[in-house]
Amino acid sequence: MKPFSLDTVLRHRKSLENQAIHRLAKAREEEQEAGRHLRAEEKIMATLLETLAQEQSLGIEVVKLAQFEQRINLIAKQLLTLQTIVQRKKEAVIQAHQHLIAKSKDRKIMETLQQKQDEAWRQYLNQKETAALDEVAVIFHNRE
Repeated sequence: MKPFSLDTVLRHRKSLENQAIHRLAKAREEEQEAGRHLRAEEKIMATLLETLAQEQSLGIEVVKLAQFEQRINLIAKQLLTLQTIVQRKKEAVIQAHQHLIAKSKDRKIMETLQQKQDEAWRQYLNQKETAALDEVAVIFHNRE
């Protein structure tokens, strides 16, 4: 009797691996987007600090200085939040990558199992064929 075909299992494993690939790509995109947003905010902060330094060298009103400080504090908080988000996105990429590795290993294991199973089946068929040919040879040999 022919062993159970692993084609369906292999297709399912390949599908899971493809899903993991898509998740990894999406996680990397999200990480890059968060990084771009963080860099944009860092540029805004640098520009704001430059402008403040220029204004202070020329002389600045107290009200304007307070506004600059409020804006700097707000952007600093946003930067901390964005850094946290970027860190979470990096962790998500690492997890997605590990998940992909696990799914790839599962698929490879199943492929190896199927190859061994197919080889065992071929050997079984070859043995049966050899036995049948030997039987035919014995019958023809006995006829002569």
